[in-house]
Amino acid sequence: MIVIIIVIAAVAGVLLYLDNFTDFSFSKPLLKETETRLPDTAVASSGGILYMRDGTLYALDKSGSSLWELRQDLADPKVACSEQIICLYAQKSLQALSFDKQPLFSTSLDSDILGVRCANAAVAALTSAADEAGTVQYYIYLYNDKGEAAAQRIELAAKPVLDFGFNAGGDLFWVLSLDSSGVVPVSYITTYKTDGSITGSIEIDTQVIEKVYVTSDSIFASGTNNLLSYSYVGAKQGDALIYGWKPAGSSVDAGSLKAAYVSRASLATIESARIYASDLSYQTVHLPRDVFSLALSQTKLFAYTPNEIYSYTPEGKLDKSVKLDQTITAVKQLSSDIALVWDQDKSYIMHLN
Repeated sequence: MIVIIIVIAAVAGVLLYLDNFTDFSFSKPLLKETETRLPDTAVASSGGILYMRDGTLYALDKSGSSLWELRQDLADPKVACSEQIICLYAQKSLQALSFDKQPLFSTSLDSDILGVRCANAAVAALTSAADEAGTVQYYIYLYNDKGEAAAQRIELAAKPVLDFGFNAGGDLFWVLSLDSSGVVPVSYITTYKTDGSITGSIEIDTQVIEKVYVTSDSIFASGTNNLLSYSYVGAKQGDALIYGWKPAGSSVDAGSLKAAYVSRASLATIESARIYASDLSYQTVHLPRDVFSLALSQTKLFAYTPNEIYSYTPEGKLDKSVKLDQTITAVKQLSSDIALVWDQDKSYIMHLN
């Protein structure tokens, strides 16, 4: 009996070694085929995966199994979601529901909705309208999960909004805008409470800011030259030189940022990547040939070639490589722990862990 136990333990140890350090996987399949090919407009959160098709909203769990479907009457709506709220929007109309398919609220705005972001208890909608002089003005409308509006809409004047969103906790809202009317373009990162009251503003005129990441205590601004870190009150905490590199993926949780950057000179393939952490330190990962896409979680970087997927530790060490039976053509990271992968005919769910 003891000999049998020792043999079983030895075999298990060998399988574990191979699973972790070779390109063979004895655990669950890396890619799980979905029942139908999902569109590239699919979105996801920890609540599940959502997509629209032919006027119906479909909800899947994180394993790809169907949760429910809902026929709706908006014309070609877009979908946004948080862990608890789903928003459908088209033209001037906005509808919000929960992940158990219960209606939360619906509203109609004065002008077409350009974008929507959701927190767990708040929704923000971006619109624009031309004033009497023909100048386009931008506005943000904030709602709680009951559809009650903040005291007043946020007026952003004529500065085009490049991006906006909530922090991980959902109690802070931010807007990235760009003023290019002067000699030097100026980027603004403005923060608000969910009641619409302003809490801070960061003005950057040394470079154009392309991306913003917000953790529980810091605001990160990724520009053409530097990745900058600020406190919530706008005090600069640090910066890292990223000239020649561009964002290629990120994972943000309440207290930590992981951001992947690739060379701006990269065209068809990606030769290397930098993984930045919250303290703005980074590790360089040299990638194999034919990598065309990346995905990033808090614990791993994933690199995709048409016939193989590689994973790396945050320290840049190769963790595993898995050869594929299919030839993949596209990858889209939906959240910090889910990516969608497509080949010519099918789509697959990949968990980033």
